[in-house]
Amino acid sequence: MRQLYSALIIVVFIAVQLAVLPISFILAFTTPGMTETEMLDAIMPYQAIAFAIGVVIVIAIGHIHKNKNRIERGRQSDIPVTIAWIIGGVFIAYGSQVLAGLFNVYVLGNPLESENTSGIIEMIESAPFMILVVALLGPILEEYVFRRAIFGEIYEMIPGPKIVGFLVAGLLSGLVFALAHWDFTHIVIYLAMAYAFSFLYVISGRLLVPILVHMIMNGIVVLIQVIFKDYIEQLEEIQQGLGVIINLLM
Repeated sequence: MRQLYSALIIVVFIAVQLAVLPISFILAFTTPGMTETEMLDAIMPYQAIAFAIGVVIVIAIGHIHKNKNRIERGRQSDIPVTIAWIIGGVFIAYGSQVLAGLFNVYVLGNPLESENTSGIIEMIESAPFMILVVALLGPILEEYVFRRAIFGEIYEMIPGPKIVGFLVAGLLSGLVFALAHWDFTHIVIYLAMAYAFSFLYVISGRLLVPILVHMIMNGIVVLIQVIFKDYIEQLEEIQQGLGVIINLLM
């Protein structure tokens, strides 16, 4: 029965992602002269509503079933330890992101900033209320999907040592995480974040921990991108220059 509820959570997530398609078709049909930017501005309120409804549904589903996975059946951290894991988890997640980002840029040669992040920032600049989706609703929905419904179920199915289950479940859920964001040039970063959030879920036994850490991380990213946008563009220029120098030396 738990697997059915997990499948329903995934279905809700997919439905949320596709919810604005009918509205897009209607707008395109009724307003043929609408530009792509105008279309995005018009559908964003509906996207926010879809995320809000999706969050309510997955939380309801998550509380209906009593057959918990082996992570939540185990020992759950008490309140002080949970708070400590939330605070420490921000540093763990941020450190993982930085190391993965450095590897992604200087070893794999991928760009510093992802197109997905750029698109999100442009969306927020156009409609500031979307910050609620990115920093609040999105992390809740994604953690229910990628940690409880995907990671938790795979972790449950893998026999043998828990570390094997963790590595396999983390890898598969991380790949799906990257696929959902449609950003394969930064797949290393998505895998690092998936493992960080999964570790926090397993070590605390509480889904609340990765949810709150995910919220804080998204909030930090949005804050940095909005406030230090010009500085980030300068870093990208420096990175490109370093890339040219390294190619000349090689």
